[in-house]
Amino acid sequence: MKTVATVVLTALAVLALVLVLLRARFALGITISAALLSIALNRLVAWLQAHRMRRGPAIAVVMVLALLGFTGVGVSIVPPAVQQVESFVHEAPRLLEQAQRTPLSRTLDKHLDIDQRLEGLRERAPSVLQASANALLDAIRKLLTGIGALITLFFLIIFMLAFGPRLVSRVLDEATPGRRPRYERVVVKAYSSIGGYIGGLSFICLVNAIATTTWLAIIRVPFFLPLGILSGMSSLIPLVGNTLAGILISLIALATGGLWKGVAAAAFFVIYQQFENHVLGPIVYRHTVEVNPLIVIVAVLVLSELAGISGAIVAVPAVAVAQIIARELLALRRERLGLPVSGPVSGPPPRAPGPDGPGAGTGAQVEDQAPNGPA
Repeated sequence: MKTVATVVLTALAVLALVLVLLRARFALGITISAALLSIALNRLVAWLQAHRMRRGPAIAVVMVLALLGFTGVGVSIVPPAVQQVESFVHEAPRLLEQAQRTPLSRTLDKHLDIDQRLEGLRERAPSVLQASANALLDAIRKLLTGIGALITLFFLIIFMLAFGPRLVSRVLDEATPGRRPRYERVVVKAYSSIGGYIGGLSFICLVNAIATTTWLAIIRVPFFLPLGILSGMSSLIPLVGNTLAGILISLIALATGGLWKGVAAAAFFVIYQQFENHVLGPIVYRHTVEVNPLIVIVAVLVLSELAGISGAIVAVPAVAVAQIIARELLALRRERLGLPVSGPVSGPPPRAPGPDGPGAGTGAQVEDQAPNGPA
């Protein structure tokens, strides 16, 4: 009876946890985002600590710099972007009429009756306007929710930077002396991998946005600033984000500037995507995560199906952490079988970056090698 009760209660607890996670997806997303950003920012905090600054003032300096940087980017980019978006909306009817005169549009209309469909859309204009008004109200509501989420995210990052390392250290202190080195090694490796991935991904997005904005401005494509920002954000989605953004921006360049500008935009995205995928990305990720590309593709497909864009964004760090845990489990199995431990887990565990970083606890210190006994 005790075994049956234990199994039933365990199954109910797992079911309850799944239901809670499904109901609290927004809170879970905010928490995961704050954790990823705090891991990235903790590298700068640890660097300031290494230069004789206490952790509290270091966190304050980092958060003030992050807030100033976010505000500066918003002030310098948002007003011109909004102005260009308004201009795009104002010019949309003329651009649509101009696009209908192109040979491509006439060919498509011959097979798909596009003009007839547009005429039907004009007849339904009042209902479409009403739906647009409802969509505008919904967008305003989502904007206010997003502002509240950003404020919550900001303070959650502060609390994670202030109390997260101490909490991790306390949890590690509860492990037995024989198991603590292995747990500590997993935590430090995961911290290093996720922090490096977030920093590298931010750099790739910045390079993408600057390069795209510069090229679109050179070939005089209108609305180059919001399109460049869109292209930079597309690098957050591995594998497919840049391709989708390139197709969309090339079509906009074709509709607004003609055939040659569309071809120039498409050629730029083809060249830049090869550069990002085969030069910039490998150089950045070589020092952060080491995950097989096939596993990355499968993880992106599965997590994007389960959680949308947010799932695709966290796919690579999630797979990297899972790979670290799997390697430790395999090393544990080889130890129990008396086989030599090979791979990255055989050497001494890396040191935590900073005196208060992950793995810097008050209990047993990390030894040079894993214990020989059962872990």
